Amino acid sequence: LRMSRGLGDVYKRQAYMNEWNKIWEKRSSEIVMSDDVFDMFCKLKKADGFDTQDVDGYYEAFFKEWNAMSDRIMKEAGNVDSVYEVGCGSGVNLYLFQQLKKIECVGGCDYSEALLDIAKKVLNTHDLVCKGAHGISEEPVYDIVMADSVFQYFQDTEYGMHVLEKMWKKAKKMVVITEIHDESMKEEHLNYRRQCVENYDEKYKGLDKTFYTKDMFLKFAEKTGARCDIVKPQNELYWNNKYVFDCYLSK
Repeated sequence: LRMSRGLGDVYKRQAYMNEWNKIWEKRSSEIVMSDDVFDMFCKLKKADGFDTQDVDGYYEAFFKEWNAMSDRIMKEAGNVDSVYEVGCGSGVNLYLFQQLKKIECVGGCDYSEALLDIAKKVLNTHDLVCKGAHGISEEPVYDIVMADSVFQYFQDTEYGMHVLEKMWKKAKKMVVITEIHDESMKEEHLNYRRQCVENYDEKYKGLDKTFYTKDMFLKFAEKTGARCDIVKPQNELYWNNKYVFDCYLSK
């Protein structure tokens, strides 16, 4: 019975991820390379699906937010020589770490082959693998292990906490998880989406987002002895930031 239940969970997770993968795989792996870092940042961000708002300063706001996040990481973790990203997508975050922070050693995994094809074009690394987040190995370790706007795509919170445990074991100094959907804001979030998207529940059937409580991460920190900082992302131009939080877990 236990084995049967375990297999059922695997099939359920596979079916859930396949639904999202149908969307991700529609993304083209074609991208025009540029020597301009901000221009490439915009292209990679669009490839990851951040192209739904037409607002002046939209990508500048994301770029500023990334700089604030990376500055916080460098300040709190000290010398950072390596960064690994779970759900790295097009490689936009790792690209900026290599270009702006001069961190040569980066790696990542993602469920989408199409997005990884883009990442392989812009990153100098051999550690890019197409796999689910639960499949990451503990070795090699990286100073920083991060996941940006990924945890909401996991099938449930149990899976998310399992991934967090694996990230914690892989990280030498810090785990950073951004854009975690806040359970306390779930109904307000869904109501907003229903106002913006006609027939939202029908269109996104089987593609439910997963919401987490802040207490889940605080309890994880208590269990592992981590320092846990939960902060609100600073990007007023991105509609979703009202409903999410970021978490920094330091060793």
